[in-house]
Amino acid sequence: MIQIQLTGRKFEIDNELKKYINRKLGSLDKYLPRSHRNQGMTVEIFKDPSGKEDNRYKIVAVLKVQGPDIVAETATINPHSAVDIAEQKLKIQIRKYKEKHQPKKIRIKDFFDKFTSQ
Repeated sequence: MIQIQLTGRKFEIDNELKKYINRKLGSLDKYLPRSHRNQGMTVEIFKDPSGKEDNRYKIVAVLKVQGPDIVAETATINPHSAVDIAEQKLKIQIRKYKEKHQPKKIRIKDFFDKFTSQ
């Protein structure tokens, strides 16, 4: 479970939303490589008065990993749907991060084919 630091600007985060964020975003560490886990996450939710009516709540989630941090930003009318969208964005970025930072697997068949063809 990722340790999440929640902050709210111009918005009071209730217990229901805290539990929802911990359930949705706290379980993203299972997608990270084991050596890159337990780095932490900061989530900032704020009411955007300058935004359009349909972009009332803005969320910024920053997942701290080795190398550059993974950031997801979104704005919607509902804070719960903003968390869902941020979760999907983070999953996509974690998948790319994992492909880039995980060592390539060597297939045993290819390894033996290399020596038998000589």
